[in-house]
Amino acid sequence: MTFNAFVSFPGGRFTEDLVIGALNKLEHKPTIISQLVEPEPFPLLQWSTYDEISHPLTLTKPRSVLSSTYVIRKSLIRKHFLHRSVQEYVTKHAESILKRAVPLTWDIEVQWADELDEMWGDELYELGQSLPETTGDIGDEEDVKWYILKPGMANRGMGIRMFRTKQGLRGILESFEAGEDDEEDVEDEDGDRTAIVASQLRHFVIQVRTIDCS
Repeated sequence: MTFNAFVSFPGGRFTEDLVIGALNKLEHKPTIISQLVEPEPFPLLQWSTYDEISHPLTLTKPRSVLSSTYVIRKSLIRKHFLHRSVQEYVTKHAESILKRAVPLTWDIEVQWADELDEMWGDELYELGQSLPETTGDIGDEEDVKWYILKPGMANRGMGIRMFRTKQGLRGILESFEAGEDDEEDVEDEDGDRTAIVASQLRHFVIQVRTIDCS
């Protein structure tokens, strides 16, 4: 089945070339157009930047129009919103592959490390039951669980940290607090410029990962 593809990345020629190249590799190559005109050519794929896409067209013609972006993009690009969107979808579609493909995730809102004390008995209760207090409480190193902390609204790896104990998570948040006094030049202890100012990014997600230490 042939279709039409609206491709437009103003200021992003490299990305546009990659998209066109991918479409041209299809068995049934689409007719590629650079702007939307009336009447719209159906069936239509809108593979473009968010602002170039006709979202009303996607909503009113769901059987003949596909788009490369979510209508409310904050639901995908902000990690805590993405987690909530996945949760809501899986609740309605228990058979979805998302139930297996998305790692176990906790969505928290925290500004200061001291707030963790209350969270261990509430929204982080399940995590707290499986998380050792300190590294001295870790048993078999070969089966150690690592967890990843990700700021909900940061990008380019900013603020992403790994930990495996309650003390480790507290230390991460305390290091973010330390950056409050020097917002213009925030660095990690190792000198990496990936630290954040915690008060500016209150939302975080925690995801579990299993590391093979053998």
